[in-house]
Amino acid sequence: MYRKLNRVVVLLLLASSAAGVASAQSNPCQTTQPLSILGSTPVAQATIVYDPNQSVCWLANANLAANPAMQSSLGVTGIKPNGSMDYGTALRWVAAMNAFNNGAGYLGHNNWQLPVAALVDKTCADVGTHGGSFGPQCSGSALGNLYSVGLKQTYPASVAAGLSGSVAPVHNLKASYYWAMQNNGGTSGGIDNGGQEMFSFANGIQGGTTINDTYYYTLPVVTGAIGMTPSCTTGGAVVVPYTSGPASGNAVYDCSTGYTWPADANLAASNAFGISGNLTITYNNGRMINAPKISGGAMLYQTATQWVQAMNAAQYLGSSAWQIPATSKTLEDLFNDLNLANGDTRLLWTGTLGPFENLQPFFYWVCERDQSGNSQSPCNGYAPANGSSQLQWSYDFDSGFQSTSSLIQKYFVMVYYPATPATGPVVSVAANAVGEDLNIAPNMWVEIKGANLAPAGDARIAQAFDYIGNQMPTHLDGVSATVNGVSAYVFYISRTQIYILTPPDALPAYPQIVVTNNGAAGPPFAALGQTLAPSFFVLSDGQHVVATHLDGILVGLSSPAQPGETIFVYANGFGPTSMNVIAGSTTQGGVLSPLPVIMVGGKNATVLFAGLVSPGLFQFKLVVPSPLGHGDQIINATFGGATTQPGTLLSVHP
Repeated sequence: MYRKLNRVVVLLLLASSAAGVASAQSNPCQTTQPLSILGSTPVAQATIVYDPNQSVCWLANANLAANPAMQSSLGVTGIKPNGSMDYGTALRWVAAMNAFNNGAGYLGHNNWQLPVAALVDKTCADVGTHGGSFGPQCSGSALGNLYSVGLKQTYPASVAAGLSGSVAPVHNLKASYYWAMQNNGGTSGGIDNGGQEMFSFANGIQGGTTINDTYYYTLPVVTGAIGMTPSCTTGGAVVVPYTSGPASGNAVYDCSTGYTWPADANLAASNAFGISGNLTITYNNGRMINAPKISGGAMLYQTATQWVQAMNAAQYLGSSAWQIPATSKTLEDLFNDLNLANGDTRLLWTGTLGPFENLQPFFYWVCERDQSGNSQSPCNGYAPANGSSQLQWSYDFDSGFQSTSSLIQKYFVMVYYPATPATGPVVSVAANAVGEDLNIAPNMWVEIKGANLAPAGDARIAQAFDYIGNQMPTHLDGVSATVNGVSAYVFYISRTQIYILTPPDALPAYPQIVVTNNGAAGPPFAALGQTLAPSFFVLSDGQHVVATHLDGILVGLSSPAQPGETIFVYANGFGPTSMNVIAGSTTQGGVLSPLPVIMVGGKNATVLFAGLVSPGLFQFKLVVPSPLGHGDQIINATFGGATTQPGTLLSVHP
């Protein structure tokens, strides 16, 4: 029955990996690299920083991902020019660091990880709706401890107050968020799911937040011209400076929206309009924090409203019509009209703070650890979800604030490894084997990346002798994996990457994945469970779907599909079929009902068959729409409210 495993699965899941072992050295971080010790005089050119407060070893470059050469070396895509990325890409980045140099790892270490935080941290000032700790003074989290203990920063101070982006004709543009007036109610942390709206010119994405203790910037607007409207020319700049009248030299005009903005995007840092002194932030638990009303130009939302009122009372630039932008969309319009891009490097900090370089005054990704652990503990969970929006922990170095954020936000990544190395397997990411989406489903091919996942030098796929009758193996060479306590079926193993077929049992929201290597079980890793998580298998370019003509020849540039031709396309993660799956059986079947909707080049394809043809492998028999243009065509499938990964292509030649 082994031979019945479709060759498509064999070809697409196989990934070559070799082993490597980092040599131990006689220093806390077991490295031959130049080493700084946090709290001591930084060592020139040190690449690693030992943190004695947390017994972890930080990478000194707090934004390594902004280096294009490293992006290329690690083979990770989806990173913005300034180094920011969504959470899924952050996990892949860490996994790639650990797999670097044939598994020896970046700088000789293969146990890099994201900083961790516990769900409950009593050092934090506040508690969220679902019991999670957040806010300032969270010294129990890895980044919170680094900010307050290691770097001796005090909320709401920025680690890089000197960042001053110039995007002509605007200057002093900050990377962190700016306030908007719209409040969507409820809780916050994601996209369009509640809280006070804000917008970042660094990542080009809005968010929602609480307002009791959050320090952001204020860029007021006049929804019209001040005095004579500046000259706007066809084909010229969209945002132009005022060159005459009371606003001359100090304001800009957006020719697209007709709005006026201060030329100084952080005016509050130099002109407080009489707002001074401290305020007291009070929490429901009785805790109180004294903080400046304005900190480097950043302020609470309540202070922002007072500052704009004072600005109007002062008739700044001859106007009393200044206001906080109505919505984040108002700020986004300015973002677009300034020709800013998501991850624009003009808002990138390249300075140093203590032994660290490139520490950005913005949000960094954090993952949840076990409640009984510490900063040396691995990631094993997510922050509480906000309705249907899954959140993860994050930390803002512009004010020293721990929060939760939507997984699609574009944040920065800094990493460390525990001073005491793990001896067993450590999982960095568990994702759809095709496209690496973080959602996994029952009876689906899943890739697991990490360190020490298999014996050194062992890299192979399952062979005929690994199968017992028609049952797939649950272990290869002492390597096994469980998904929520149920054995998965192991297809490929290597030191840094394994492929499994998940058992057919329904999954909870956060299924726990545990890898065992020769009797040593690693810590649980929390994945994101779904009923289905559809994706097309793709070729090595990551874009063209695996499809064949009826004669079995692969569809591609040299043998494209024809409009009106019937072809087969292969997929993963489409969920249960008309037949119950026998766990571990090499024979699987059944059809999907209703049939998925498959679009090719924006047109509906006629789907003749959709079902399982071997373990975890879905086959779609479809008729290519006609007429259809020449060349690559976008192809996607929708089923059960979920859609396959974006950007997949089918080669077509009329």
